Amino acid sequence: MTNKCAELLANKELTISFIESASAGYLSHRFSLSPYSGEVLVGGLVCYDVKVKENVLNVPNQLIEDYTAESLEVTQELVRKAQSLFKSDLYVACTGLLKRGGSETKDKPVGTFFYCIFYKDQLYDFQCVCKGAPQKKLRSLNSKICKSIIDVIRT
Repeated sequence: MTNKCAELLANKELTISFIESASAGYLSHRFSLSPYSGEVLVGGLVCYDVKVKENVLNVPNQLIEDYTAESLEVTQELVRKAQSLFKSDLYVACTGLLKRGGSETKDKPVGTFFYCIFYKDQLYDFQCVCKGAPQKKLRSLNSKICKSIIDVIRT
């Protein structure tokens, strides 16, 4: 799915940047393996630890306290911050609960991910739950994000 997404980006002469928390660089890594990586991938930043979100990306602590580091609201803020760090056509931010130890609840179980895509001055929000071991969750998340990118570009 990554190659299909990267090929579409290349054919449309679009570039992409990532801000990754739970995926810890996995999305950028997958795009870097594509034969189209040199045409589409600008870069990425991993903000796995909350202190990176606060101290490097200047995400307000109050936002994290109000909604948790693994939330749609924080993910929206991350995608906004990406625009000041990178110059690309699409920006993708991702947070979530890859494994136990985060802000999991009954309504937000382990495997819950939030991701946002910013494209042509539009913010697109997504939430999904991925099952299985961490590696399987990451593969599933990558596929979902690539499909969403394709859908967003085609709209």
